[in-house]
Amino acid sequence: MKKVLFSDEEFNEALERLDQLMREAEDISNVDHKVLLYNVLQYFDSIHREPLSRIMHALGHHPELKRTIAQDETVQKLCALYDLTLEDSPLDNPNTVGFVAVSDVGFVTPPKKKDWLELGNYEDLENLKLYPKNYEKVNFIISRIGSDVFAVQNRCDGSVLPIDKGKIDGHFLTCPWHGCKYDLKTGKAVDDTDKRIETFPVEIEDDGLLKVEIAY
Repeated sequence: MKKVLFSDEEFNEALERLDQLMREAEDISNVDHKVLLYNVLQYFDSIHREPLSRIMHALGHHPELKRTIAQDETVQKLCALYDLTLEDSPLDNPNTVGFVAVSDVGFVTPPKKKDWLELGNYEDLENLKLYPKNYEKVNFIISRIGSDVFAVQNRCDGSVLPIDKGKIDGHFLTCPWHGCKYDLKTGKAVDDTDKRIETFPVEIEDDGLLKVEIAY
């Protein structure tokens, strides 16, 4: 399609800049500032997702136009950012959720090292409570469910938003932003086999010392 504001190359440069900014945002130390930023991103996401979803739904009634638009690289990447596909069935669903596709914009560094962290006596953890932690820029959550303790990444799959304010039900964690429900035992999403959050090995020693292995 004909460019309107800038070229495909400039569009890709903008995506790379967004990637860089999200990495920098992850390093914000002030909790209030980080929460404010995430709230802004949430509303930014919502006010763009709804009209975009409506456009995609309407395009289902104009297959020729949809095929033309689907060939445009910038449209493909915009749909990827909002977890929308250019296939027929997902486009007809205006409730598709997600924020930023990791394939386009991510901030997690591929694991290079592993460390066992000592996090105190596991009996000091309140049952069914989420405890956000950070180590070597890896944000994760620990949670005690009965006599078991689980450790998972603190962000919804395909998003930069933290999930430590989510809801625990049994050994399942529901993302407060998108409603994605994850099995803390496996990290897999209950309703979407393609979504997954990283899990970290947990050990409880005989004296009750809780240890979590973090890869970074």
